[in-house]
Amino acid sequence: MKGKHLGWSIVTVAGASLSFAIVSERDLVDFPQLLFWLALLIIADLLPVALGFGAQVSMAFPVLIAISILFPPGSAMLTAGLGSFDAREFKREIPLWRALFNRAQWILAVGAASAILEVGDPFRYPEGLFLISAAALSILAISVGLVGLMLHADRGLRMSEAFELLVPRPVAGFFLLQAVLAGLGTATAKVYDEFGAVVSSVLLIPLLFARLSILGARAQQELSERVRKQQQALLEATERVFQERENERHRIAEEIHDSSLQLLAAASYGIGNAQEFMKVDRADNASEAMEGARDAINDAIKTLRDSLVDLRRSTVEEGGLLETIHRFTDQVSVLWGTEVGIEGTIEHEPPIPVALAAFQILQEGLTNALKHAHGSDVTVRIGDEDGMVHIVVEDKGPGFDPSAEVGADHVGMRLMKERAARVGGRIDLASSPGAGTRLEAILPGGVAR
Repeated sequence: MKGKHLGWSIVTVAGASLSFAIVSERDLVDFPQLLFWLALLIIADLLPVALGFGAQVSMAFPVLIAISILFPPGSAMLTAGLGSFDAREFKREIPLWRALFNRAQWILAVGAASAILEVGDPFRYPEGLFLISAAALSILAISVGLVGLMLHADRGLRMSEAFELLVPRPVAGFFLLQAVLAGLGTATAKVYDEFGAVVSSVLLIPLLFARLSILGARAQQELSERVRKQQQALLEATERVFQERENERHRIAEEIHDSSLQLLAAASYGIGNAQEFMKVDRADNASEAMEGARDAINDAIKTLRDSLVDLRRSTVEEGGLLETIHRFTDQVSVLWGTEVGIEGTIEHEPPIPVALAAFQILQEGLTNALKHAHGSDVTVRIGDEDGMVHIVVEDKGPGFDPSAEVGADHVGMRLMKERAARVGGRIDLASSPGAGTRLEAILPGGVAR
């Protein structure tokens, strides 16, 4: 709220200053001249140089210097106010007061610079050097100062913190860059004064588009760095996943030894007892021994089935993620007696760590859906686009309130989120009482094609 009040106050001051300057001015700039400099200013504003914390000094700086040299304060302020282009205004991404504040700071800064340059001849050495230096410093001081005040009022930053964020490091390099840009603006104004708009355009416009090429190269470099980091994360995930798999196989082997084999041994012992009881015509005791042996065998079958389901994930490496998912869903459909539909496909096989994580997440998500869907059909959707693998498990069951029922102690959900995070992905869960549940895993599938 304080930032809004400050913004409107600065807008009021800028509007009053602009009105006073125009009224005091004898001759305004003609329309073709105004249109030319507006076009240059708008093009320059499309090529910003970030200062940090959302603030920018753009390639408009040399254009504003040229306008301050060529125009009296009223015309210079009007041109700066009309030419301060910000695409966010048209997308309605910023409120009206902030858009007007952004224009107001340029109006005041250019007005001060133009007033300074009116004191003498900016093209006469050494007088012009001091005048242009003072004008350039006034533009920087007013624009950075007003943005700093806004950060102080709107976000509670101390002024020293705001200025540290706004002025990039190294400071000497920043001011050297501004000095070069101010010199470019002065040269443009001189060329315009002597040779007109066409020649000055030939001087300035190629430099503006050269800046655009530099920004494009920088964006490509940043993209390459992100890809490199993603590949590094996948390599690290590979090691973790393989180690996890080895640990899990050891765990399953121990479970088979400690549960299934012990149960089968007990069943064998029970059958042996039953045979002995049959030899001495103790049919009741033989029947009890056989009943116990049968229960032990059924329990052993159950634990072995669970172990086989866990081991199934290793087939991701052999048949690929899609084939493994189809095999697993066919298996659980029979076990649970519930129809599981599969939609979609995968065009590009993801890296092994991602495929393993995707299948492990599918196992947990599909098992949860079958447990809670109350017999309703469950749908699995698979796809890959923009370099990402999407696995969706959706049911039409009773649903639940995720905020109330999926807490820190929900082991299955925590494991799914951890597995997704390890390969650079995430889990999205949507559910509400009476509306079913939708679980989506979004995992990196490699570089987007």
